[in-house]
Amino acid sequence: MDWEVILKGLGLLIFGALFIWFGIDGWRHRREERINLIEAAILKAGKEDEPLPFNRWDRTMAYVQPVLMLIFGPLMILFGVAILSLLGE
Repeated sequence: MDWEVILKGLGLLIFGALFIWFGIDGWRHRREERINLIEAAILKAGKEDEPLPFNRWDRTMAYVQPVLMLIFGPLMILFGVAILSLLGE
């Protein structure tokens, strides 16, 4: 039973740290035009040279996603520490 709680606490700590890392990286590179792996594979299969230009939704998400990751990352770390600290009692 205790190992399940430890696993959940460590999982929250690890995913919280990843969220913070990806949030900082996303904020640093928010103005760059990037394409994901799926879009690159579709372009390669269709023999296209250029991806579609970013629309308003893409530009908005480039700002919103890092902010959300920087909000939820520390919360996940806080919950992970809280869960692990309850084990000591």
